[in-house]
Amino acid sequence: MKHNYFMKAFVAIGFIAFSSTVTIAQCNTFVKKKCLPKIAPFTQNGQMNTSTLSAGQKTTLNLTFYSGQDYRILVCAQEDLGDVTFRIMDLQHKVIFDSQKNDSPDFWDFKVKNTQEFIVEVQVPQSESTSTIPPSGCVSVMVGFKKG
Repeated sequence: MKHNYFMKAFVAIGFIAFSSTVTIAQCNTFVKKKCLPKIAPFTQNGQMNTSTLSAGQKTTLNLTFYSGQDYRILVCAQEDLGDVTFRIMDLQHKVIFDSQKNDSPDFWDFKVKNTQEFIVEVQVPQSESTSTIPPSGCVSVMVGFKKG
């Protein structure tokens, strides 16, 4: 009886580890093929800020930007998620950029005069599907820079 319990637990842990590894690999492939080319003409900073999100979910990320450089923040999401939006806020949560109010819905280019930290908030829209399983997919926040 005890042996059977441990065997089931081992199989379950193995399945979870395998499926999360597959998901991470799929997201990395998506980012390299679909997102990385969109960061040009900026140089990607080397960090992969990627998550798997479901319909209706929101995530935030704090990023530091250094003075004297031009930046591009790019939010790239799999099509199944719909029109993913993002906002850039200062540490007091004052909105500096809102993708819903601009012509460039997936990126924002800006120059930093003084080193500062921003909050990037990414929102996946609610699903209009009648399915009981909400759509999910990869969302990546990428930062590109070039000397100003």
